[in-house]
Amino acid sequence: MRSKSKKITLGLCLIVLTACLLCGCSGNPKNFTVGTMTITLTDTFKESKMSGFDAYFVSDDVSFSVKTENASDLDYAKEICSLNGISTDKLVQRNNYYYFSNTQTVSGAKYTYLHCMLKEGNNYWICEFVCKHRSYESLEKSMLQWADSITFDQQ
Repeated sequence: MRSKSKKITLGLCLIVLTACLLCGCSGNPKNFTVGTMTITLTDTFKESKMSGFDAYFVSDDVSFSVKTENASDLDYAKEICSLNGISTDKLVQRNNYYYFSNTQTVSGAKYTYLHCMLKEGNNYWICEFVCKHRSYESLEKSMLQWADSITFDQQ
């Protein structure tokens, strides 16, 4: 009898797990606006504060920060690579932005950063996604989709 009960419990757990995966328990799309920029993240992100950034949003797995810089061309993106010790051949163009990733250890924990640079008018928007290094492979696709969702209001 116990074996049958365990099988039923295991079956129910698998059904719930499958439903969560299919329904996207990771959150529903939610727009966040910073100045003239809007990004679609999920409702699992909450606004927070971090010194030196125009905006900072956190979820359980990923943080997202935004900073604007006045710049005239793509040389700024190359400068960001240089400051992070990243070869500019790691700079990838995707849609309307450039990005690169790098891994750093902070206070003993390993994190991977996905830096995206978008130009709007005379400004560069530096958008940075950060997650634990061990989660990067599973989160990279979502982070790039979020970056793809960035739009700017025309003023």
